[in-house]
Amino acid sequence: MSSKPIIIQNFFRSGGSYIYNLFNSNPNTLGFYEPFHESLSSVEKLKNEKNNFFSNKNKLRHSNKEFYFQNFPINDTYIQKFNSNIFNRYIFLLKRSDKRECINYLNYLISLANKNNKIPIFKINRLYLNPEILNKINSFKIFLFRDPISTFWSNVSLNLLNPYYHSLKFHYQNNIAPLDKIFELVKKYSIKPILLKNNSYFFPDKKNINFHFSMFLFVYFLGLELNFKNKFFSIYYNNLSNFDYSKLISKKLTKEIDFDINFYDFKKSNLKLNNFDLELIPEIKNLINKNIDLDIINENLSWLNIDENFKNILYLIK
Repeated sequence: MSSKPIIIQNFFRSGGSYIYNLFNSNPNTLGFYEPFHESLSSVEKLKNEKNNFFSNKNKLRHSNKEFYFQNFPINDTYIQKFNSNIFNRYIFLLKRSDKRECINYLNYLISLANKNNKIPIFKINRLYLNPEILNKINSFKIFLFRDPISTFWSNVSLNLLNPYYHSLKFHYQNNIAPLDKIFELVKKYSIKPILLKNNSYFFPDKKNINFHFSMFLFVYFLGLELNFKNKFFSIYYNNLSNFDYSKLISKKLTKEIDFDINFYDFKKSNLKLNNFDLELIPEIKNLINKNIDLDIINENLSWLNIDENFKNILYLIK
């Protein structure tokens, strides 16, 4: 067994907060929740985040018992400077120029935990397309993922996918393939933002909803391939409700870390899925098959009891 740092890498809205809380509830750990979050860039933002913690937590359906950034020193100038001046602030970024700075920053947080004789726990989603950075950290790494349909609608609910298009525009402006090609299609098809009207999502036409869905799947599967390639310890969120699967994961985790983790209280989030007949945009389907190694993905999914909608998506992209 090892007491080395534990990193939970997950896509947005994939159950990362639940897994993080399981680890962070142990008295021997010190949790660093989303260390690349923009709220860490100033004392004012941290205070505002703390004042709105309970309302935000309920809105996001999080089970966090302590304030998200409780363990970050509030007046640490290095942490503030990194998150305000150094880290490139995008929801995802395929090619990073600050890899060394990210590694140094994470090692700095690890040193803070070590000074308190604690095992550092990280929950990270802003490096979903950069698992190679995490692989440079001497740590036990977990990759958590959820079925694409639930993840898609949960992200729509969170931010209407606006940060995704903000990131895609950056890739387009800087000629970063293959994500620049996605934004070229945004311009080609004059894709409109998702709107919220009378508590319902509004899409101008079927082409728009299918494009949003196809764009999301490209990013989702690109990250899935990259993280599977790095051979992190994978957990499929949807299967944690299965007793045999959760027992197997608990047993494997116990061999890797210094304390027991169990999923007895796991309750799968019953997100209402909207009744849209979603289809893939042909150009994005071609980009998926051209740029993403689907064999690696299928190999890593082969032993899982994946949901029917996940199977249908895999069928669609072939």
